[in-house]
Amino acid sequence: MSATPQIEHPLGRSDVIFRPLDDTWVLFDPRAEQIHVLNLSAALVWAHLDGKSTIETVAEAVGSAFNPPQTAAQVWTDVQDTLERFREAGLLDTSPNA
Repeated sequence: MSATPQIEHPLGRSDVIFRPLDDTWVLFDPRAEQIHVLNLSAALVWAHLDGKSTIETVAEAVGSAFNPPQTAAQVWTDVQDTLERFREAGLLDTSPNA
């Protein structure tokens, strides 16, 4: 995987639809007409991509959602990998104001 440019306050694209489906979560990208199936960790990351939260805040929220909580190193890696996948899929808002 290529290195993700550091995004201080990541923001999911506003036109992407985020919904539960049975025991999982999905994103529908209307531009690409694609569905992305998310595990719980990725769904938690997406839910926190409001453009205001830092990556650290997102990682803290994801880590604390598990019982027992995951280690900071585990969560940091998972969040970075998930953001990279979202970026590669074109799901993040990359406008200058984001």
